[in-house]
Amino acid sequence: MKGKIYTLGVDVGTSSTKAIIFDQEGNIKAEGRATYPLLRPKPGWVEQKAEWWWQAFQKAVKEAIDKAKIDKTKIAAIGITHQRITTVPVDKKIEPVRNAILWNDIRCSQQNEWAEKNVGREKIYFRTGNFPSLWTVYKIMWLKENEPETYRKTYKFLLVQDYIIYKLTGKLVTTSSSAIQTGCLDVNHPTRWAEDILNLLDIPVELLVEDIFPGGEEIGKVTEEASNLTGLPRGLPVVTTAGDQPCGTLGAGVTQEGMLAVNGGTSCSLEAYVKGLKLDPDLNYFIEISPTGDYLLEDSIWSGGSALMNWFKDNFALDEVKKAEKEGEDVWERLYSLASEVPPGSKGLMLVPYFSGAASPYWDLRARGVIFGLLPDHGKPHFIRTIMEGLAFEARRKKEFMEKGSKIPINKVRMYGGSARSSLWNQIFADIMGIEVSTLKTAETTALGAAICAAKGGGVYPTFEEAVKKMVHVDRRFLPDPERKKIYDELYLEVYSKFYDRVYDLIHKASRIIEGEFK
Repeated sequence: MKGKIYTLGVDVGTSSTKAIIFDQEGNIKAEGRATYPLLRPKPGWVEQKAEWWWQAFQKAVKEAIDKAKIDKTKIAAIGITHQRITTVPVDKKIEPVRNAILWNDIRCSQQNEWAEKNVGREKIYFRTGNFPSLWTVYKIMWLKENEPETYRKTYKFLLVQDYIIYKLTGKLVTTSSSAIQTGCLDVNHPTRWAEDILNLLDIPVELLVEDIFPGGEEIGKVTEEASNLTGLPRGLPVVTTAGDQPCGTLGAGVTQEGMLAVNGGTSCSLEAYVKGLKLDPDLNYFIEISPTGDYLLEDSIWSGGSALMNWFKDNFALDEVKKAEKEGEDVWERLYSLASEVPPGSKGLMLVPYFSGAASPYWDLRARGVIFGLLPDHGKPHFIRTIMEGLAFEARRKKEFMEKGSKIPINKVRMYGGSARSSLWNQIFADIMGIEVSTLKTAETTALGAAICAAKGGGVYPTFEEAVKKMVHVDRRFLPDPERKKIYDELYLEVYSKFYDRVYDLIHKASRIIEGEFK
C-alpha cells in the first residue's frame, strides 16, 4: 500500500464493543462504540447473548469507518480482542444453543472444589498454567452437570474472538493467547490442548476448537457476506490477537522484563512480562501468553476500578451524577475531585476489593469484599479514595507475589484502561506501590494491542518490536511521594496485608449461611 496505512483494532468487551482505526504511528483516527447489557438470572450468574456481540461489532465498525472518512482499502488488516474466559456453546451450524456464560460468572465453585480434590490444583497448574477458578473449562463442567440437554446439543465451546472470527471469515480457529484462560491449554506447548487434564475433568477435547494459532498471524479474510454487514472491505486480512489483557499489555508497550501492566477496567488485571515460562511453586499467579509468543505472569482483582467505581456511583452518588449532567461535567472528574481532598489513608477507612471473589493468594470464589474502619465523619469522598487505595494495596500485594515467584524485580508500571485517565488514580498507585507509574498517550491500549497485531500480521511492520516502537507512546510519569509512601507502607505492612486472613473463616461461614449450605 502507498500513502497512509491504517489498522483496525476491535475490543469486544464485557459491556460494549469498541472499534478503533489507528494510523501507523498509533494515533486514533476514529472510533465507534456499541453497548449491550449484562444478564444476571441468579446471584453470581452473568450472561449475554452472543448475537449481541456480532450486532455491536457491525455497528461499531461501521461507525468507525464512517467517522474516519478514509479510503477503507487503506486499512491493512483487522485484529479482534475480547473479554476472556467467556464462552458460548454452539451447534454444528455455529449457532448459539444458549446464552454465553461470562468470565465473571461464579456459578462453577463446586466444579472448582471437585477438581482441586480429585485432580489436584498443583497438577492442573503445572500442566495448564492455571488452577481451578473462573476459567472456561469449569463453566463447561457446570453446564454438563446442570444443563445436560444444552451440553448434548453443543458442537463446540467458542470464546468471543472465535465467534467473531467465524462470522467474519467462516473459519473456526482460536489463539494461544485466548485459549490459555480456558484452563485446559498445554502451557508448555501452547498450540495444543492439555488432553490429560481434559480427560481427568471428563471433557472431550473435541468440544474445543481444533486449530490454535499464535498471535499476529493472518488466518482468513473478510467474506462478501461479512463485508456487506460490517462495511469492511471484502478480502480484508483478519489477524489473530489475544484476550483483552494481553492485548492491553502489548498496547501499553510492556515488552521487557521488569515491567508490569495494570488495567483499571472492569477487572483490575496485572501482567508482568517474562521471556521464559516461570511457574510459581506457591501458586500465587497464573500464566498468560502474549501475542508475541512470550509469557506473562498475571493476577487479577476481579472487581476492579470501573466495577467498584460504578457500583459506588450507581448506589451512593446519584446527587453527583445529576449535578454533573445538569452542568455538563464529567461525573468521574467530579467524584475524583472529591477524593483528592481526602488525606492519604482516608482517615483509617480501608477496603478489601473481593466483591467478586478473590484471586491470589486465596483463589476463592466465596471471598467477599470488606470495608472497615468506619467513623461518623467518613463520607463519600473517603469512600471514593478508599476504593482507589484498596485496589492499589491489593495490586502491590500481587506485584510482590510475582517478584517472589519469578525472581525478577518489577520497577516500572504502565497503567491503562479507563481509570488511567485519572491523575489521582495514577498517583495513588505510584505512592502505594512505591515505583514509577506511566500512562500512555492513548488510554485505549487494548484496542491498540489488537491493532499492533494487525499491523504485524498485515505486513505494516515486520516484527512486534518494530510495531510497538512506532505505535506506543508514553504520556505522563508519576513518581511516589516520599511522605505519602511512608504512610501507605505502614498501612500496607501492618494492616492491609494481614486483615483478610483474620476474617476469612467468618466470610466463608456467612457465605454458606446465605446459600443455605451451612451445617
